[in-house]
Amino acid sequence: MIGMKFKFKFGDLFLGIGTAVAIILSIVLWIFIMTNDQRFSHIAQSPHSSSVNRDQLRNRNTKDLYDLYIPTNSYGFKKGHPYRLYDSKKNLPFEFSRSLKNAKVTKTVDVSSSRADYEKLLNNPNFIQLTYPDEITLRLFANYNLDKRNREFNRIFIPNSNSWLYLGNDKTNQVYRLSLSGVNFNRLRKYAKNAKYQSQVSFIRMKSGYSTFYDKSYDWKVYSYITNYQSDSFFVNRLLGTSGVTSRTSKDGQTTYSLNYSNRLRVPNADKSNDHNYLYTNYEKGRIPNVNNRLLDSVYYVYNLGLTEQDLRFFDADKDSVSYVNNIEGIPVFLNEHDVQVNTKFSTGAINVAFNSINFQIPVPFDGETERLESTDEMIDRLATNGLRKDDIEKVIIGFKVEKDKSNNSLVNLVPAYFVKAYGEWKSADEWSKQDMQIYRSNKVAVEREAK
Repeated sequence: MIGMKFKFKFGDLFLGIGTAVAIILSIVLWIFIMTNDQRFSHIAQSPHSSSVNRDQLRNRNTKDLYDLYIPTNSYGFKKGHPYRLYDSKKNLPFEFSRSLKNAKVTKTVDVSSSRADYEKLLNNPNFIQLTYPDEITLRLFANYNLDKRNREFNRIFIPNSNSWLYLGNDKTNQVYRLSLSGVNFNRLRKYAKNAKYQSQVSFIRMKSGYSTFYDKSYDWKVYSYITNYQSDSFFVNRLLGTSGVTSRTSKDGQTTYSLNYSNRLRVPNADKSNDHNYLYTNYEKGRIPNVNNRLLDSVYYVYNLGLTEQDLRFFDADKDSVSYVNNIEGIPVFLNEHDVQVNTKFSTGAINVAFNSINFQIPVPFDGETERLESTDEMIDRLATNGLRKDDIEKVIIGFKVEKDKSNNSLVNLVPAYFVKAYGEWKSADEWSKQDMQIYRSNKVAVEREAK
């Protein structure tokens, strides 16, 4: 049962001993992970990460952006059916990103924008597929300066060749063929061949593209982590500096720190309801950057936060915002029911960076606990009975929700659950099932009308 991992019938003494042993084992495991290419591919925080500037990023003079923009899922075929690939020792998306770093794109060709052609490619067993959770640009993807159109894609099709690959945009069905030099995917193919074909899937068209549907119910592992949080002063010093900073506390207990009226940091209430959510605002006038520069500029703000030892990955991008989540075992982690870890929002007058300070510091050895999730079709049908129509659903994914463990204040459990994006909002399937959809839609219409 979740939350009862270290509770033994011999009482509090053995509870303490069990916890201490688990922590020691976790530290050993942590050292092992940090020195081997296994479960995680951590962001390579350099000593000068805080000095990364937007010009460096836009000119690709820093490797930092590669760490955030790594594909998060991989797929292969068995007996003609697509399966989610998983290898606990070899990270396929990380291997792909590493192989691509020295590659050059010599040519790109628009191949097709037909839905029929796209779905044929989706189900072609001759390709390994890697996916991003949302679209990125071709200019961000590789060392390629020939493309001035900011062409976007979220799916990579790798053939049995090192001289070319396909990129696909799930939303538009557009396929691009890229000619490459200086790249070798042989090790990636070897990893994929030896990977565990974990679960059979189907690629189903939704409102914003293709989502991965799981054809039947599966048992998903529940992971546990020892966590910690950076202090308020850490972020104040990092984002605002150590001199000239003023503070103001509102009636509801919220404290806001300011520097020269151009930079502000709102910190969470330091009480039992502390959700560890911060909001940094940089009042900078100008036009909202284009899609490519939004993706690049957001990296600048993420690194300035100084979040330590994170597995942050690009997650979602709307018209004026870019968000990132912790990604563990290829699965995104949602905080406080459905929050992302970092969200950068651009406007003509300011840039707002909402972030959470949680640090998943030490993984606890897996104890065999699992969570059974229904098939995706069953979940969709369940939501439909509550009024959330399939046509309104933009995306469906499996993610982790964070639950505190009852045995230790620093211990959390990552519990698998379905998450659904509809009306521009991510919520767990359970949250949507409890939502009065008629009232929700009425409120959304009223808010949109007022915004106009």
